[in-house]
Amino acid sequence: MLAASQHRCEFVAFGLVEIDTIAYIHPDGLFRLRRFRKNRKMNQLLGRQPPVPPRFTEKQGQYLAFIWTYGLLNGRSPAERDMQRFFGVTAPSVHQMVLTLERAGLIRRQPGLARSIELLVEPDSLPRLQPIETVKSSVQRY
Repeated sequence: MLAASQHRCEFVAFGLVEIDTIAYIHPDGLFRLRRFRKNRKMNQLLGRQPPVPPRFTEKQGQYLAFIWTYGLLNGRSPAERDMQRFFGVTAPSVHQMVLTLERAGLIRRQPGLARSIELLVEPDSLPRLQPIETVKSSVQRY
């Protein structure tokens, strides 16, 4: 079998070679090409944007900040009882908050394993942990 360059030489000998080839583009194909280029540009633009910061309420932010701070100070995740003591709320409200944070994708827990709360939020996006008096007054307002 002859290589492509050898085929080209044979066609030159017969005078069948086109110097300037013009590709036929179906109008539908042109539309698809434009859409592809537009989508590619959009993807490039989207890829360059900074990541969207996680969305959480002020109270959820305080719980997340507590989980982060507790982990830094103690080298392990807090128990729900630790959060209950710090925030001065009941056990069911702490448990409900933990479930809410987990559903929102802000934390992860391993079922059946104590102190298994893992923070899924970048620490830079967390609010500053407020003193307990400020936290209690803001919780009472709600």
